[in-house]
Amino acid sequence: MASPITNADQESVVEFTEDQKYIFDTKGWIAIPGVLNEHDISEMRDFCYQLREKEGAIPEYHRSSIGGPLEKLTDHPLVVGFMNEFVASGYASEDCYGFRFEGSFLTIRSEGHDNFSPHGGRGMLNFPGNSHTYHLRYDKAHSGLTRVVWELNPVKKGCGGTMFLSGSHKAAFPTPVSTKDRDCPLWENYSGPAGTVLFFTEAITHTGARWTDEKFDRVAIFNCYNTIGNKWHRWEPHPEHLSRMPFKRQTLFRSVYCQDNILSPTDDA
Repeated sequence: MASPITNADQESVVEFTEDQKYIFDTKGWIAIPGVLNEHDISEMRDFCYQLREKEGAIPEYHRSSIGGPLEKLTDHPLVVGFMNEFVASGYASEDCYGFRFEGSFLTIRSEGHDNFSPHGGRGMLNFPGNSHTYHLRYDKAHSGLTRVVWELNPVKKGCGGTMFLSGSHKAAFPTPVSTKDRDCPLWENYSGPAGTVLFFTEAITHTGARWTDEKFDRVAIFNCYNTIGNKWHRWEPHPEHLSRMPFKRQTLFRSVYCQDNILSPTDDA
């Protein structure tokens, strides 16, 4: 059963390059700049501030971080390309994704907001039942629970973007005590213009940081994906919002099981 080659908006899926796949597998994360255009960035950022400041002006079923213009981020062509490679099961078709969308939240952080709290890591050693896993064999890797972060404002290196202990998703040794210091040189982060997208496996050690940009807030959408037979977060989309989505996008939110878990447009998602 082949993975879809278009998303719900009939846009062609964008596959990760060999370099991008290698970087993600080796480091456990990758930031890709310039994915969104200026119009989408502006519209999405405005919607995020409306969610925070004027939620009542938004229809109830769109009051979430997948509402309004943010909905199309759930199956952006690059996201589908990544998930087809690192997350999807064989239960897929051109009408049905081989992975699930399982959680989302919005963060708007102003200068001085601190969120340093390292967690995760050693995902290759986790037992079944813990979605924070990472598996591999020759020429293939699988990221169980994967986070996709859409940065709607610029992010400067060292100024408060998500931080990582690169490679710790495969670590045999425990996290060094030295990393309790946010200035430990083992921590890595990234920079990028508005419209940058960050992919990381939840199997990696990662943390938020103190946002120090005086000009821009951090405005970011944190979306999470999993295999069709696992669920970690207690989160569901609004039922009316789900019913209004194109069928293929609805399959992102189908029930959690493996056997024959592939839908067609004649089924109920």
